[in-house]
Amino acid sequence: MDISWQLLRELEVSYGDAFYLLDLVIFEKNYHEFLEAFRSIYPKSNIAYSYKTNYTPRLCQSVDGMGGYAEVVSIMEYDLALRIGVLPSRIIFNGPYKREADIEKALLAGSIVNLDSFSEVVIVEDIASRSPERNMTVGLRCNFDLSTTEISRFGFDVAGEEFQAAFDTLNRLKNCRVGGLHCHFSTSNKSLESYAQRARKMLELVAYHFGDTYPQFINLGGGFFSKMPPDFRKQFPYPIPSYQEYATAIATQFRKTFSDDSKPELILEPGTAITANVMKFVAKVINIKTVRSRTVALASGSIHNIKPTLHKKNLPMRVFSNHHDLEPERNGGQVDIVGYTCMEHDCLYNGYAGSLALGDYIVFDNVGAYTTVMKPPFIHPCPAMIAYNPHQREFEVIKRQEEFSDVFSTYVF
Repeated sequence: MDISWQLLRELEVSYGDAFYLLDLVIFEKNYHEFLEAFRSIYPKSNIAYSYKTNYTPRLCQSVDGMGGYAEVVSIMEYDLALRIGVLPSRIIFNGPYKREADIEKALLAGSIVNLDSFSEVVIVEDIASRSPERNMTVGLRCNFDLSTTEISRFGFDVAGEEFQAAFDTLNRLKNCRVGGLHCHFSTSNKSLESYAQRARKMLELVAYHFGDTYPQFINLGGGFFSKMPPDFRKQFPYPIPSYQEYATAIATQFRKTFSDDSKPELILEPGTAITANVMKFVAKVINIKTVRSRTVALASGSIHNIKPTLHKKNLPMRVFSNHHDLEPERNGGQVDIVGYTCMEHDCLYNGYAGSLALGDYIVFDNVGAYTTVMKPPFIHPCPAMIAYNPHQREFEVIKRQEEFSDVFSTYVF
């Protein structure tokens, strides 16, 4: 679909001067490409989609339809998965904070719960004793040295006493089993060696703790880079691996280790990797002014709409102008495109070098990850989200623009 100023103007009339555009076709293409990269090497691979990255129900429904798991980190996300029809057995419950009632609900329904600490092991032991007729499956989140400067706060220290104690406690339960191991680390460079190191360590832990009996699953988590256009890649001081390169670093080790039909399922939890480039954000130029030596263009969006975790990066963007209604003098030179909030750091794009005029539309790309889920109702409520088919002129509202009542309905007046 060709985006034009006129099309964006028509959409503004219906949905406001700021809105998201979601391309479900690209999302499904990313999903299949990511999964096939791993399955081409290790066929028993599967995706557990990270709801926290973008829990737009339409995306989550698409994952379920394609056979993926729902990876959730809160009871809110768990209930969303149930609401859209995901079977409990297809839900993986992660996260450091799970209330006892949350764990019990998930376990008794048949979901996999990956435990983050020994206190959760104690909770599971109690649930198992109170429900002897129900069989349950848990995983243990592993924390080990990746030679980074920061020590992760999540999971069990695999060299500590509590990790072995967790196995011993859970293995004594007749109706609960440790189905596998899980890990997830956040590293800035997301390097291939980092993922290869995770795979090696997890395979070592499986060999030691499971012996000749293969686990049901080994979950390597997410954190993978997404697809990026060349200009965006240049802003990162390290290589951006492809799906296939990640798969080679991880799945090759699994293929060498497991050769028979009882091999465990390799689970990956991509979020950003398959959602970043499926959404665009459209904002309108509201005002342009010069303050001493700085020219700023005010947009109808904020940094919270497009890059809550990438403040210093300039996202890919295009400007759409009405060439039949130009001001006599269009702005030229370096322009900072700023947001509607009262915060100095609210800059959507630093140093834009092209021309810009009032009434232009700015379309930011790569905004599918951690945007709508982290956007606070700060200054303005969240804008609408519109699904569009790139091959046809078809639009569908899948999240309406938030209103006053959406923000203030929980307050007591």
